[in-house]
Amino acid sequence: MRNASGGLALFGLLIVAPVLAVAADETPSPSPAPPTALDDIPSAKREDVTKLLRRVRQRHGDDAVVIQTNLLINAMQKGSVLATGVRVERVEEVHGTSYLGFALETGLVFDDATRDREQRVQILWAMIMEPTLGRLQDGLQIKKAAGIVVKMQSYHRPYRSVDDLRATIEKPGTSEAVHFYVRSADLDAVLHGELTLRALIARARTTVDGADVAVAPPAADAVLTPGPD
Repeated sequence: MRNASGGLALFGLLIVAPVLAVAADETPSPSPAPPTALDDIPSAKREDVTKLLRRVRQRHGDDAVVIQTNLLINAMQKGSVLATGVRVERVEEVHGTSYLGFALETGLVFDDATRDREQRVQILWAMIMEPTLGRLQDGLQIKKAAGIVVKMQSYHRPYRSVDDLRATIEKPGTSEAVHFYVRSADLDAVLHGELTLRALIARARTTVDGADVAVAPPAADAVLTPGPD
């Protein structure tokens, strides 16, 4: 399937529930228990998932498959309470650099009474981007692209506990789009020991709802969870 912009969009790939596109009058679906490996992720037809992964590999390379699967698994393991999904988009040119796009519905709802915008971005990086990029032992190698952009969608609203959130899950709060642009050359700097994956956030281009933001690495003692518990 192709999206409106002409790129390859793999809807329904490795989805534990339908990809969310929640309108104001829709009720989000709760997420099931998080998996610990790709084989733990249910799908309608395993052979369909295999075919889609093969298409991603053929078009964009092995690293694209590693990134796609780990984005989903990390989102599910790190506190998603809504349905979670991921798809591969087209290669796009941004500020003279070509990036392969990944769209991730994180399923996360942040407590914005205790996590401000910068903290939410830091948590997304630490919980999802870091462990995903950490799986790329030989750097970032994407066919016909010099980097990746991961487009994460999450929500934020005040809540006192996860139980409180789940009791009112039909009102997930305000949607927020965070985009991380990571160049292959910058990940090479991590491999060469010039900086850490945690510090890479300061070098990556980051946008929140379309606006560029400068984000520092989270403090060593920062609490990196979406909400109070």
